[in-house]
Parts: sequence; C-alpha cells; structure tokens
Amino acid sequence: MYSSVVFTVTVCMLIACSSSCSTCCVCIKEKATCRTPDPSKLILNENIREVVLHDIESSLLSEQTFSTNPQWSKVETLEIFAVGYKVLGNRVFTGLSGLTYLGFHNEDMQFMDYDAFSGLSNLKELDFSNNIRLWKSSFQISMNSTHLPRLNKLRLNGMYSAKVDAIDANTDLFRSVAGRDIKRNITHLDISNINFRDFNLRAFFESGLCNTVHGIYLRNATIQNMHIGFLKEPCSSLKIIDISDSLLPNILRHSAKMSIIASWCRFFTSFFFNVEELYMNGLGTYKNPPPLQDDRDGDLRSCPYRLRIFSLENNLLKRLNSTVKLHNQTQKTMEWISLSGNVLEFISPQFLCQSMNLKYLDLSGNHLHKMQEYYEDQFEILTKNNTKLKVLKLNRNGISRIPFNMFVTNNELEELDLSHNNISSLDFHFGLLTNLQVLNLSYNAISFIHAKARATMQQLAAAKKPQNLTIDLSNMPYICSCHDNHMETIKWIQTNLDTFIASPREDYRCTLQGERLYIFQNALEKTNAYCREQNIKRNLAICLPIVCVFLLIGLLIFFKIQRSRRRKRERKNLRSQIKLGDFPMKFVAFLSFSSDDAELVVNTILPKLNSELQLKTGTNRVLVCSGDRHFRPGYALGEEIIRCIEDSAVIILAVSKHYCQKEWCRKEVQETYDQNKPIVLLFLERVELDEMGKVLRKVFNRYAHASWIPDTDGGHIEPDWPILCDALLDLTVVELEKNRVH
Repeated sequence: MYSSVVFTVTVCMLIACSSSCSTCCVCIKEKATCRTPDPSKLILNENIREVVLHDIESSLLSEQTFSTNPQWSKVETLEIFAVGYKVLGNRVFTGLSGLTYLGFHNEDMQFMDYDAFSGLSNLKELDFSNNIRLWKSSFQISMNSTHLPRLNKLRLNGMYSAKVDAIDANTDLFRSVAGRDIKRNITHLDISNINFRDFNLRAFFESGLCNTVHGIYLRNATIQNMHIGFLKEPCSSLKIIDISDSLLPNILRHSAKMSIIASWCRFFTSFFFNVEELYMNGLGTYKNPPPLQDDRDGDLRSCPYRLRIFSLENNLLKRLNSTVKLHNQTQKTMEWISLSGNVLEFISPQFLCQSMNLKYLDLSGNHLHKMQEYYEDQFEILTKNNTKLKVLKLNRNGISRIPFNMFVTNNELEELDLSHNNISSLDFHFGLLTNLQVLNLSYNAISFIHAKARATMQQLAAAKKPQNLTIDLSNMPYICSCHDNHMETIKWIQTNLDTFIASPREDYRCTLQGERLYIFQNALEKTNAYCREQNIKRNLAICLPIVCVFLLIGLLIFFKIQRSRRRKRERKNLRSQIKLGDFPMKFVAFLSFSSDDAELVVNTILPKLNSELQLKTGTNRVLVCSGDRHFRPGYALGEEIIRCIEDSAVIILAVSKHYCQKEWCRKEVQETYDQNKPIVLLFLERVELDEMGKVLRKVFNRYAHASWIPDTDGGHIEPDWPILCDALLDLTVVELEKNRVH
C-alpha cells in the first residue's frame, strides 16, 4: 500500500514537471523563451519544439548541458544568445538530435573546438551570425569535421568583423563549408557584413559549392580584391546573388558599365550565366560611381544570361540612355526589374524594350518628372514594348502629367502605382487596362475627378467582377464647393467606397472655405448647406437690383405721369386764368429783339406768336409784350426794360448777329438773367459762340432753343408754333409757382 502511494506521487510529480515551464521561461504554445546562464536545469513542456535562450554563460555549456534532459531531443529550433568565454567546446550540442535549426551568437567567442558541432546530425540550418570575433581558421577546423551532414543553409554574417584585418574567402574557407570528408548540400550561403581581403570565385567553383549553392548573400560586405579568372563554365546551381550595399573592388566598380560588360561577357562573366536573381542595390554612393552609368550601348547577345530578377535600387543612377541588346534567352527570362530609389531623370525606352516578358517594373522614388517635362514623347513610350507588364510603379517621381497614350499597350497591367506625384488631372487613357486590380493614385494634386474619368473607373470596376478592382484616391486636395465637378466627385467617392475605392475613410478629405472636412462624415451635408446659402445670396444679388430698377422705373413713370397730369392741370388753370382775366401777370412773354430785325419780328413773328398763344388760351388779350408796342414814351429805356421783364412770365430773346452787337439788347439779356426769369432763345440766323456775350453763351449751352428758318413762304419756326407755345405756357406755370413759393 505504501509503495503504491509513493509510486503514484512520483508519477504525478513527473507529469507536473513535464507539463510546465521553468520560472525563467515564457512558454506560448510550442515556443519557450528563457533567460538563464545555465540551460541544463531548464524544464520544458512536452509540446515545446522551439526554444530561445538569452544570457547563456558560454563557459557553462558542456556535453551534459542538453544530453541529461531527454526533452531537448524533441526541440527542433534553438536560438542561443551567449556571453563571455572565448571558446565553444567539444560536443556542447550533444542531446539535440532532433534539431533542424541552430542559431548561436556570442560576440566574445573567438575559437571553436573540432567537435563543437557533434550531435547535430539532423541540422539543416546553421545561423552563426554576429560572432564578430570568431576566427575564420577556427571555424574552418570545426567545419572540416564530418559533422553537419545534412546542413543546407549557413549564415556567417559579421564573422570576424570586430577585427581590423580582413579575411580571405579562399579555397580553405569554401572547402570547409562544402565539407572535406563529407559533401554537404549547402544551398544558402550568407556571408554578409564581412571584410574580405581576397574573394576567390575560382576557389568557390572548385570547392564544389557551384553544384549545390542556390543563393549567395554578400550584403554590406567589403571586398578589397576579387579573383575571377577565366572560368569557362557557369556556376550550375547558383541562382541568387545579393551584393547590395557592399564596397566592391575598384576594378569592378569602374567596369560596371554596359559597354565594358558587353566586351568582357564571354571571358569574365560566364560564371554568372545561370544566375536568375541579381541584387545590386546601394552600390553607388557619393564616393563610388553608380553602376551602368554611361550612355554607350551594350551588346549582350553573346551572353546567355538567365536573369529573371534584376535590382538596381538606391544607386544614385541619374540616366540610363543606352540601348541594351540581350541574348534571346535573356529576353525571355527577364521578368522583374527594380530601379527605385535612384535619381533617374531619363530612361531610354530602348533600355527596356528587349525585355519582352517583363512583368514587374519598379521606377519609384526617382526624378522622372524631368523626363516627363522635357522629353514627353520618350516618356509616353517608356513601356510601350513591355506588353506583358503586370506591375508598374511610378510613384514618388514628381510627375505632374501622364501622357494620354502612355499605357495603351500595357493592357495586362494588374497593378499601377502613380501615388505621391503631382498629377492634377486623370486625362490619360486607362480604359484599356481591363486586367487592372490595383490603381494607386493617392497623394497627388487632384482636386476633382472629371466625369469621363469617373465613368472609366466604374466601367473597369464593373468588368472586374467578381474579382474586385481597388482604386486608392486618398489624401488628395479635394475641394468642396458648389461647382458641379467638385460636388459630383464627392458624391461619387461616397457612393463607391464599399465597391472599389480603397479605405481608410479618414484619408478622404476636402476643403470648404479653408476648413478641412471628412468626406465620409459631414462634408457633403456642409457643402450642400453652404451652396444653399450661396444660392440664396446669389439670387438676392441678382433679384434685388432688378426689383430696384423696376421700382425706380415705376416711380419715374409714376412721377412723370403725375408731372404730366399736373402740367396739364396747371396749363388748363393758366388758360382759365388768362381767359377769365385772373392771370396775375400782364404778359405771358416778353419778346426782346434788335431794331435791325424789327421788320421780321414785328411783321411776322410777333403777330403769329401772339395769335397762337391766344388760340391756346382762348382769349383776345395781348399776351406778348414787345418794346416797340409797350415801352411808355418819355420813360427811361432801362426802367422800361425792367418793367416789361417784370410784367412778363417768360422772356424770348430773338438772337441774331445784330442782337449780339447791340448794347441795349445785352442789357435786356443781363436783366433777364438777373431776375432769374425763364429764357427761350429764338435764333433768327446762325450765330457763332464767340459772337455771343458771356451770359447769352451760358444760356445757349444750358437750354434748348428755337430757330427761324427762312423758306419760300416767308419762313417758319422750329419746333413748330404749338410746341413753342406749350413750352411758353409750361414755363409760365413754373414761374408762377416760383413766385407763389417766394
């Protein structure tokens, strides 16, 4: 009984221990992350397959560290960050028989024992990066062993990089990696961030790595010298080369020109004929000339490169003004080119035209706005021959306009990125891009979208169903105003958000009178309210002046009618007064004339005028006063003139040349003007202004006048007698009214 209880407790403890992690670990599903100097005492869950160890004291690692606990044999991935101790001892990884990935990083480690990798028979990936003090010769000794038979991927980033002196990538290094007594199948080799004194490609070839390595990575490396030699055979397995951000030997930097590559093709570059991916980013700096920076054509038709991906990003390339003739094989294999992040101002269409199967082209982050501005005809046909393009990136180029026919041959495009430019109008022909899935137009200078462009986008979206078309029109300087194009754009964006216009909603804003509004919140409502207010103001601005004009015209007509009626009444009253003898003045008019004109005035004008006035007023009394008939004999002429003028309502001046010369006539004019009497000028002949006196000239310039016109019947007056008589009677009424006021 007692023994069974002890057995049960022991089993329960083992189960409890095996189902929980040590307190220094964090276990989530199949991964444990631990911080401890000594991993030998760690307890792991049964299901743990991935372990990350921090702060491991390298001196505590021994053959018993992982071999005493059978749980370690189930771990498949192990990442170790160790500190201290310069030597990685023998058989420290014993017990990790199930391990397929090992990462070991110790900035203090300098040496390794021969059997350091013992027990890692199933390891496929070894990450020895950031061992910045590890001697190459010591690492080679460990790699020369028969351990790591299944190793495929090897990372040595930064090895020995803390030292000033460089290392050699020579036969010893490459043969140790490939395996001397065993032949490893290394497919991935990362030797980035290392300072190489000599890099020997022939040694790489002869080590056998050219039969296994698929990709070699030399990022951020320094290569002082490179030995290529006359390799007649290409590296058969090598598909990927990445030398981005590395410092290359002078001979390579100066030889990286299209014309030189073409001339050296068969002799020095056959090693790379099977490479499918070539990354040469960041090689051009302000101290180093960028690659391919020349305007000379390159004939590569004798070089059967199999390049599929070619990346020349961030190289300070300013122009690519050359024609590249490619081998038929290269024309078929080239599918992916990236020239982003340069300072390209011009790319010759001939540089790209032979890549007939090109599917991806990234020209973002350049200065192609200069090509668009100064060489628009070349810019328009830049991708004319790349009819199989799927992805084209022209973002961040400062482009202000897309030529109308730029994409007419690229109807297989699935993604077109024109974002972060200065495009203000979508007036280019994109209706043929029926395979388009993504159209990015964000961060441009578009304030509204024309109806034709809106209709084209809707047609493309309808043609893509059920596969959706995504159009990004966000972060534009849209304008919310009463203009039809502005209003229709805002409505259209709101309507199509959930169909093909990309979110997020907060990136769609417009400006209304200086206020930034969110299109998907209250922009349309505020704009409609603003437009209603503006319509009211505009209608008022139009209607009020019209109403005021009509009112003014009505008032003028009313007052004119009233005035006409009043004048008729007053004229009628005047006639009644004259007829009944109640007229307060002796005469209606005083006719002033020169004695030289007496025959015409006395015999013709005066009788006719008097008779016409009598006829108008219905009286027989004399209504026109004249000096010859009404001056009292014996009285002073001046007194008689004043009296007659005072007794008359209106003064008629019969003006002639003689009249202007007579002194007494001038006195009559002056007296009339002084008494402020109504004056009617009757010209008997043509008199020039300079012949008139000052007062007479002033009256002539201010008031209408009548004229006597001689004819075969003795003459007639203009205007005719009834009009003149009506005018005299109206002026009489005005004079009487003035006298009543005074």
